[in-house]
Amino acid sequence: MKQREKEERRAQRKAEKADRRPAEDGIDPDLEGLQWGPQPPMF
Repeated sequence: MKQREKEERRAQRKAEKADRRPAEDGIDPDLEGLQWGPQPPMF
């Protein structure tokens, strides 16, 4: 039963990777929009 669940998760991850849009201008879509360096105070 556990093995089947693992296979299902692997298949789902593989499908999600295929759905990702390609990186534009060399920017990783996972890192797009992140602010680097010191962050503004929270309060």
